[in-house]
Amino acid sequence: MLLYSKSTIVVLQQQKSIRGEKMSSKQKPDAMLDRIGPNSKGFTLVEIIVILAVISILVAILTPTVLKYIDEARGDRAGEDVKSISAMINDLIKDTGKYPGNKLESGNTFLCSTGNVGLSGQTWGTTADCEDLANHLVTNSPGTTATSDDYPSSGKFRWKGPYITNLSEDPWGNGYQINASTLVGGNTSVTWVISAGPDGTFQTSVTSTSLSGDDVGVRIK
Repeated sequence: MLLYSKSTIVVLQQQKSIRGEKMSSKQKPDAMLDRIGPNSKGFTLVEIIVILAVISILVAILTPTVLKYIDEARGDRAGEDVKSISAMINDLIKDTGKYPGNKLESGNTFLCSTGNVGLSGQTWGTTADCEDLANHLVTNSPGTTATSDDYPSSGKFRWKGPYITNLSEDPWGNGYQINASTLVGGNTSVTWVISAGPDGTFQTSVTSTSLSGDDVGVRIK
């Protein structure tokens, strides 16, 4: 008969506990494999196809709405731009007592902002007869480079610009235009600040008293 002291029994119990923990740790990977094995639940091919179909339907529904909002925002911006340019032209006339039409360089009949000109449709400005609108509103350098062509720079009636710091193209990359040859004293013909609109084609003629097509504009007079 074997006799063990209490301390020996404690040691044996600790060793048994350690062996049990080692066996348990060895068994854990197998248990994990069982949980993620072929019986684990995931997305089936049918479920993935259904999800993709739903996403495609949502995109098809939302895309026209988003594009509509973008087009409306561009139209609103163009509308605000032509109103601002018209107001600045009127301020220029009031400040200087001079009409931009009288300051055009020989051969020019239109004032144009940056952007594409020479667009199709009704006859408006081209690179050959457009003068940079910025030369009147951003800097005091209309017409030729001769100082004598500038607006007055002193006195009661003088150029008080810049009237705008950034005169950009319309939202569709084309230039805003003014048929400035009519913007002279005593001329009663209509004068437009106009954009060719989303299609980039002028439907409004320079002599028309109302806008046509998708053109965006406002009459200075």
